[in-house]
Amino acid sequence: MSSLYSCKKLIKYFYKTKVFENISFDIEKNSIFQIKGQNGTGKTTLLKIIAGLDTDFEGNVLYKDSKLFNDKASYLKEVFFLSAIPSFYEDLTVDENFNFLNNFYDINMNKTKNNLFDCESIKDKKIKNLSDGQRKKIQLSFAIAINPNVFIFDEPFNFLDVESRNELSNYFTNLKNNNKTILFSDNSQVSHEFTISDMVNLDNV
Repeated sequence: MSSLYSCKKLIKYFYKTKVFENISFDIEKNSIFQIKGQNGTGKTTLLKIIAGLDTDFEGNVLYKDSKLFNDKASYLKEVFFLSAIPSFYEDLTVDENFNFLNNFYDINMNKTKNNLFDCESIKDKKIKNLSDGQRKKIQLSFAIAINPNVFIFDEPFNFLDVESRNELSNYFTNLKNNNKTILFSDNSQVSHEFTISDMVNLDNV
């Protein structure tokens, strides 16, 4: 059976500065795949390429044996990219932000506010008054409620305390067991409570 993703000879430059070149790897369906590397090695860039958000590169990315951009609209319905830094409307409450985002996604908002992390307890607080950890929990809860086939997380463990990291780690395993595929970047030295299926280390390319 073929891989879910097949990335072949990927090359990326910012102007004349090389970010990475000749990267090739496969990602299996229902797996947890890590992109590792020091700051500046191109982890976020590589995730954005796989997510279909960066088209300025050389090489090929195949998804289900087809070129990624043959049917970009359909592909984007199957994946969800979560940036490293949570972004919300600062002067709106958590509830108001959720309701705004629900205009773009057909999801159960009650499920969003109650899954994994306890967002219900802070739903009436303005985003600007929340800690970095609370912002991250809201962002992760929303992504999980969207329920895509492929989750693409950029530094998902940033800003989380030990308990929340463990909760998210356990949820990664749960997602995998429910036929989801998880791609994530992480540069921390903290061990995870889940088994990584495979990885690419950009420090070695």
